[in-house]
Amino acid sequence: MKKLALLLVLAALVAPAFARDVDAIVSADWLEANLGNERLVVLDVRKMDDYKAGHVPGAVNAMGLYMAKNDLSNEVPDAEDLSDILAESGIDANSIVVVVETDGARFTWATRVAWTLVYAGVPNVAVLDGGYAAWTKAGKGVATGFESKDETEFQVSFNAAYFADKAYVLKNLKKAQILDVRAYDTYFGLAKAAFVAQFGHIPGATSLPAAWITADGMVKPKAELEAMVKALKLSASKETIIHCDSGVLATTWWWILTQQLGWTKVRSYDGSAQDISKDPAVKFVKLTWK
Repeated sequence: MKKLALLLVLAALVAPAFARDVDAIVSADWLEANLGNERLVVLDVRKMDDYKAGHVPGAVNAMGLYMAKNDLSNEVPDAEDLSDILAESGIDANSIVVVVETDGARFTWATRVAWTLVYAGVPNVAVLDGGYAAWTKAGKGVATGFESKDETEFQVSFNAAYFADKAYVLKNLKKAQILDVRAYDTYFGLAKAAFVAQFGHIPGATSLPAAWITADGMVKPKAELEAMVKALKLSASKETIIHCDSGVLATTWWWILTQQLGWTKVRSYDGSAQDISKDPAVKFVKLTWK
């Protein structure tokens, strides 16, 4: 019995950080069926005017969950500011949060918010598949105006294992599995965002475009996503860093790999190419797939 008890304790200690009470991607049907759950917070992150014109009943609206900071376009707010936003939205560490964006084309922005919440210490977060467009297309009920929830006392507790900055990337450049989730032409060096200093990609990075995740505005089946990762011979056991241009697209594959496929060693590089391409010591490579 003592041996069995010890094994159970050890199993608990190594339990995956991605254990959750809600799927990473939820449908309009699931959301409708769970609107009465006291733990549920539907977080609508569309523009205020769009939210007020029509939203999932009971949803609250929040902005400011990513921001320009330190000459970078899309960064996590300071802990104090983020704590205030989440607490005022009625969110705490026990909440089940469903992030609602406009539609499937905004999936990347939904995962950016979802990643921020999980990174901030809210473990049970989901993204509404297809966004608000899927909700209305399914003929679900709609509310208008402004709604709110009781404010909580939530304080952000960042999970450092989900985050990479430039110092971490440089330290692990030659040993980590680096995934570039931008479009093929950008990765290959034929095009680039104006705010990125160099054409091409970080040496050794593997191309895994964020655009592969969705089709017709909906997230592809889990088996298809797993097949893509397997085809590229990526390893769940290897330290993985995901980047894009400014830290938004990166969260799409971070979300799929960690929250849906169960990978536990994945970090999203918040500053991404916008940050590291400024460093003259880092020479991006062009016209090559590695």
